[in-house]
Amino acid sequence: MPVALICGGGIAGLSSALHLKQKGWTVRLFEKDPELRTAGVGLNIWPNGVRVLEGLGLGERYTAEAAAMKRWWTMDSDGALTSDVDVEGWATDLGAPITGARRVRLNALLASGLGHDEIAYNHVAEGYEQDADSITLHFADGTQATGDVLLGTDGVGSRIRNFMFGGPPEFTDEGIVRWRGVFDCAAAGVPTDVQADVFGPNGHIGWIPIDETHAYWYGSLDGLASYEEFTTCASTWVNTPIPRIIEVSEPGSIIGREIAHYRHHLPRWTDGRAVLVGDSAHPMYPGMAQGANQALIDGMTFARYLEETDDVVEAARRFEEDRLPVANKMVEYSRLHFDYQRTREEYGQGGVNYQIQRYMEFDEYAEPAFQG
Repeated sequence: MPVALICGGGIAGLSSALHLKQKGWTVRLFEKDPELRTAGVGLNIWPNGVRVLEGLGLGERYTAEAAAMKRWWTMDSDGALTSDVDVEGWATDLGAPITGARRVRLNALLASGLGHDEIAYNHVAEGYEQDADSITLHFADGTQATGDVLLGTDGVGSRIRNFMFGGPPEFTDEGIVRWRGVFDCAAAGVPTDVQADVFGPNGHIGWIPIDETHAYWYGSLDGLASYEEFTTCASTWVNTPIPRIIEVSEPGSIIGREIAHYRHHLPRWTDGRAVLVGDSAHPMYPGMAQGANQALIDGMTFARYLEETDDVVEAARRFEEDRLPVANKMVEYSRLHFDYQRTREEYGQGGVNYQIQRYMEFDEYAEPAFQG
């Protein structure tokens, strides 16, 4: 039975492991920390991501805990409603709903499909070596593991990527801080089945329900790196739900993190039997809310190519050829929401949700008109 070494226990690593296990592979997942990573607050899992979870047999359990959307609002910071899209029909039209979920719950759900002997903690990767028949992963403590393929699913700080390219890539350095928090929808006076984005002159803030009672909010305001500065500015958007949402946020849930992606797309994601998956291959700004979804699709796609051919290197080549241009285009689209003035002007014209419009270009279930 072929063996897959998977370096990184986030969504990309866990879902890739499940796909390969489903195809009959022996999987060995190595996590550098003493437990699986749960950093973050919530996730927007679109129909493309939900369909992947369904393919893993986790769809029913996932949707039982997640929030499914009925509508998607976009607003201006002055309070004007610029679009109101009915997304309830996506469950039928696109084969799955658009959802929000707590990151920790999705990680736990994915991890539940792996046995204790398939996950090893406190394993810090240093590099790898390979020959025509196998690949060996080396760890900082001097130990090693050998398999048929190595997946670098270790995120934006990927050691596998750095080893593959001889050092880290150059990242963008625009100093954009993304703030997030969790709040009770009833306390904030917002529905539990509507997600929304509010666009202002110097940034945007939105919220997405993540279960039956709660939602998470997210936001970036240009040049405001401290939470005090952020909330002071956000509190002036008085004709929107934003001030109340932030006021009732659970204090312990609030996190802020500077975000970035590669200044230039990686020229490749593969090196023989070593393959980059998820954020290690294509980190992106959260403007399209597609980071987790694209990672889920990566793992599914690579597993499919491994099933089609016994040649691991050829499967990796096909995977890269298939996924690299799509994910890179999503990276570029994800940047657009951070051109704040342009985005506000676009949405201010009314009637169009550009995030949905851009997403539909990639969804195979979307009507041909959306896909050009």
